[in-house]
Amino acid sequence: MQMRPVPRNIDRPNRTPEFVMTYLAVHFVIMFFTQKALVAITLGLLSVYLMYKITLDKPEGLALRLIYRNIPLGKMRPSPAVCKRLEV
Repeated sequence: MQMRPVPRNIDRPNRTPEFVMTYLAVHFVIMFFTQKALVAITLGLLSVYLMYKITLDKPEGLALRLIYRNIPLGKMRPSPAVCKRLEV
């Protein structure tokens, strides 16, 4: 019996959803404020590149952890920057 070959990058983290959400968020915010498509596309691609450099060789979900830590999302739960006991 012959075993099937295993892909080399089977344990590599998949950050495609994080890259897509970063691009779309930056693109639509810039389009809403400036109405300039070329600027929105350029800044969207630049933000994806910066996120790639920041999260290189880090575990999946690092972008969401950074957002949770640095940007307050409403008044229901304070971020760890404000309330240290909720820090993971």
